[in-house]
Order: sequence, then structure tokens, then C-alpha cells
Amino acid sequence: MKKEKDKKKKREKRLLNSLEYKAPQGTEATGELSGKSLDEPLEYFLSVAGGKWKIRILWALRETGSLRYRSIKAAIPGITDMMLSQSLRELTESGMVRRKQFQEIPPRVEYQTTPAAQELLPVIAKIIEWEKKYHSPELENQD
Repeated sequence: MKKEKDKKKKREKRLLNSLEYKAPQGTEATGELSGKSLDEPLEYFLSVAGGKWKIRILWALRETGSLRYRSIKAAIPGITDMMLSQSLRELTESGMVRRKQFQEIPPRVEYQTTPAAQELLPVIAKIIEWEKKYHSPELENQD
């Protein structure tokens, strides 16, 4: 048990040591990222799209353009009404999702991604590709 904890601490330490932002080779660090650690842009990203459900919601909205609440819930197994409502509210407040309410009876509300969220979708797709390529039980058991 102690050996596993030591391995975990070593991995965490290596990760923390690697979190210094470095400009891509052949370019200079300019603009807002110049002199900042990787924590700052990551912190913003995590505040906007972090958590267990937000990226899943954005991914569910990716193809159709807009979905109603129940369709989003059906597309994301395991999400509760409370978490879906809270996550949609936070995504709307951060400008990643637009909420469109129709003045009809019964009331109808649709959610759609904003241009900012649409720019993030290819990044999410790359993360999914990476996970498919590298995630395996053997890797979890390595140092």
C-alpha cells in the first residue's frame, strides 16, 4: 500500500514539474501567455468547461446544433436533472451555450453551442482520439 502511495506521489510530482508553459519550438512566447505558468490558461478552461458533465454536454450538442433538455439528458447516461440544470446554467453564464426560449404553450427551451464552444469541439475530438489510442488497463498499472 505504501509503495503505491509513493508511486502516486512521484507521478504527481513529475506532472507538477511539467506544468510550466513553454512556447512551441521555433516560436516565442508572446501575448497573454508570456511568462505565465500553464496553470493560468488551464484554470480558465477548467472554470468554463471543467467538471464531469460540461464537456459531455458540449459533445452532445456538437452535431445537431440545438437540443432540448430531455434530448441532452437522454444523450448523457448517468447525469441527474440537478447536475444537468446546474451545468447548463454554468455553460450559459460562461458563454459556451446559448439558451433559446420560445414563447409558446407548452413552453419550449433549446440549447445550442456558441462559436466559442464550437472552437473547442475539435480539441475535445482530439482528446477522444488520444484516449482511444493510449488508454488501456496495462497503462494504468505502470509507474
